[in-house]
Amino acid sequence: MKKAIMTISGLGVNILIYIAVILIIYRAGAMAYDFSYQVFGSPVVSEYATDTVNVVIESGDGISTVASDLEDKGLIENRLAFILKARLAEATFMPGTYPLSQNMSSDDMIEMMSDAANSVAVQPLESAETSEGEGQGGAEAAEGEE
Repeated sequence: MKKAIMTISGLGVNILIYIAVILIIYRAGAMAYDFSYQVFGSPVVSEYATDTVNVVIESGDGISTVASDLEDKGLIENRLAFILKARLAEATFMPGTYPLSQNMSSDDMIEMMSDAANSVAVQPLESAETSEGEGQGGAEAAEGEE
């Protein structure tokens, strides 16, 4: 009798372990599929959203900064997937203010932010020439105020 109970309880533990392993594998597969769909597919956050959100890209902002801003504003679901997608597309984000919507795919957003002509307000580029010119322009402005 004891041997039968031990066998049944051992079998029950094995079944629970198998079920746990199957659930873990299923969950990992679902996460991998979702991530790959975010990177290689064209998902949108909401097909029916019509509101636009202005996203400001400053000079020197990297892909990670832009992705975090997009995620905070609810324009993308997965920051890491957007970063990978932008790097695979070899995207270079131009400074400016871009009107984006939840019904845009990540590809559309990357394309829009890679062309400064799509910006509704262009941010000035900072360079050595600009900072030298500001110093001279600042002195002229100060003289003009007097």
